[in-house]
Amino acid sequence: MSWWIYFKDGKLNYASHASEKSLAYSLKWLKLKLAIMSHEALSWLEENSEELLNIKPENIQSIQYFEYQIICYLVEQKYLEVWQAQELIEQLTREAIESFLSLSGGAVRIERELFEIPVFSRLDPKDTISKCQTRLNTWKLLKPLITSPHQRPYIVSQDGFFRTDNSNFVSPRLKSKLGTILRGYSIRHIAAILQQDELDIAKFLYPYVDNKSIILREPEAPFDRLTGLESSAPKRIQRLDSAATETVGRKFSTPHTPTPNKRQKSRPVIACVDDSPNTLDQIERFLGEENFSVFKFLEPIKATFQLKRLKPDIILLDLTMPTISGYELCRMLRRLPGFEDIPVVMVTGKKGIINKTRAKLVGATDYLEKPFNRASLLDVISRNLS
Repeated sequence: MSWWIYFKDGKLNYASHASEKSLAYSLKWLKLKLAIMSHEALSWLEENSEELLNIKPENIQSIQYFEYQIICYLVEQKYLEVWQAQELIEQLTREAIESFLSLSGGAVRIERELFEIPVFSRLDPKDTISKCQTRLNTWKLLKPLITSPHQRPYIVSQDGFFRTDNSNFVSPRLKSKLGTILRGYSIRHIAAILQQDELDIAKFLYPYVDNKSIILREPEAPFDRLTGLESSAPKRIQRLDSAATETVGRKFSTPHTPTPNKRQKSRPVIACVDDSPNTLDQIERFLGEENFSVFKFLEPIKATFQLKRLKPDIILLDLTMPTISGYELCRMLRRLPGFEDIPVVMVTGKKGIINKTRAKLVGATDYLEKPFNRASLLDVISRNLS
C-alpha cells in the first residue's frame, strides 16, 4: 500500500492510503457516511459504483484521489455542502495519518510538483499528528485482542454478548443495534453506520472479544498486509511535522472554475489540439461551414506558444497525447495570463466520471466524448460560447 499526504503553506490538506484492491472497501465506507449526510449523494454513488470501481491499476492518480474526486464531484453537483465535504475529508485524513504512523517502516518521497486538488481542509500538522499518536497509544492498550480498525467482528454467543454489561461506551439502544450488524462489517464500517468513533467501538467490543462471545476475523485485502499497531512511529515518518510541512505540495490550490469567454467576434476562433490528423480534419470539416475560424495543432508543446499569440475563443483539447496529457496541458494553459476564462473542452474517447471529474479539477470547462458527430460538436461549442 501507499500513502499520500498533501500540504500547502504548512497546513495539512488531505491524506489518503489506498491501492486498487482497497477501492471497494473505501467506497463502502463512503456510502455509509453519505447515507446519513445526503440521500441525493448516496443515490448518485449507488448508481455509479460499478463505473467508479473500474479504474485501471496504472491510473495511480485516480486511485490516490479516489474518495477526494468523488467528494469534489458531489459538492460541484450540490449533492453535498462544503462543510460536509470538509468533515469527510478531515476524517479520511486523520485515519490515513493514524495508519501511517503505525507503520514499522517504509520509504518516504517528497515531491514539489503534484496534481492540483481543491482545498477544503487546512489542518495543523503537529496538532493532527499529536492527536493521532494519542489515539494510537489507546489502540495499543487493546492489543493483542484487537489490533486493527479493519478487523471484522462476528457474534458467536448471543447469550454472552447480551448478558455482559459494557454500557460505559455505548447505550443499550446502540448495543441492540450492534447485535444486528456484527456480521462482516469492519470496525471502521460499524463506526460509520452508528455515527460513532471507531476507537470507542473497539473499546466496547474488547470485553466481548475477551470472553469469546465475539470473534474477530482478519482484515480484508490489502489491509491484512498491515503489521498492526506498532509501539512507536519511525523517525522518518516523524518528518511529517518538521521539514516536510515546508516543502510538500506547495503547488496545491483550489483550481479555477472558468466562465464562458465574453469576447465577441464576427468569426469565433476555435483552436484544436490533437495528435490525430484525422480528428483535426473531422473537426475542421464539421465547423468549416459554420462561420468559425479553425486552427489545428498536432504538437501540444508547440501549440502552447502559438495559443498565447492566437488567444482563441475556445480550445478543443485531446486528453491522450504522447508528449503531454490533456490534463497537464490544460493546467498549464490556466496559469497563462488571459487564459483564465477561455473555455477548454476535453475531447476524448475515455468515458467515466473519474476522467470527467479529473478534467474539472485541472480547469476544463466541458467534456466531449469520442466518437462525436457534427451535432454534438456544435452543441458543445455553442454551449461554451454563449
